[in-house]
Amino acid sequence: MARTTREEKARTRERLLETATRGFRAQGVAGTSIPRLMEQIGLTHGTFYAHFESKDALVAEAYATGLRDGVERLVRRAEAAPPGQGLHAILARYLGSEHRDDPAGGCVVPALAGEVRRQGPAARHAFTVELRAFAERIAPYLRDPQDQDAALALLSGMAGGVLLARAVDDPQLSDRILEACREHLLAAFAPELPAHERE
Repeated sequence: MARTTREEKARTRERLLETATRGFRAQGVAGTSIPRLMEQIGLTHGTFYAHFESKDALVAEAYATGLRDGVERLVRRAEAAPPGQGLHAILARYLGSEHRDDPAGGCVVPALAGEVRRQGPAARHAFTVELRAFAERIAPYLRDPQDQDAALALLSGMAGGVLLARAVDDPQLSDRILEACREHLLAAFAPELPAHERE
């Protein structure tokens, strides 16, 4: 019985974390209340504290898991791409209309980076650790895989492109931002393809 209770509690915590992460990305941390989150998963507000000691603790874990999950999805795409095309696969997804149009299911960085500085130390630290890991995971797909500064610049360009593409109210300009970022980031950071593989 105790084991079942532990497993149920773990599943509830996972559902809460997943719902919170989507909510934070869609409405922001400030715009996402704990009572509303608990209502979405069918539990009372008071039950929250059986899983997290505070909203800050939930935010920290949401940042960490959200970033890790997003990076894993991108790396899987890169690994499935033809040799030398990993960065193309990453940017096609990240700087694509599907990602732009789905903040709740997308990367934590363009959705929440603007709010991070207003969060507590635990949330800022979780974001910092996972952002550094993000840059390290995409570095192998760059022209110079050892250049961590290039990886940071690439990541900044990726997130900034999505952020601006979401912000403007002109669909054509939004598409141009994504396309321009893809082209310029590839030109700056992608490995050179062998002559026979170039278009």
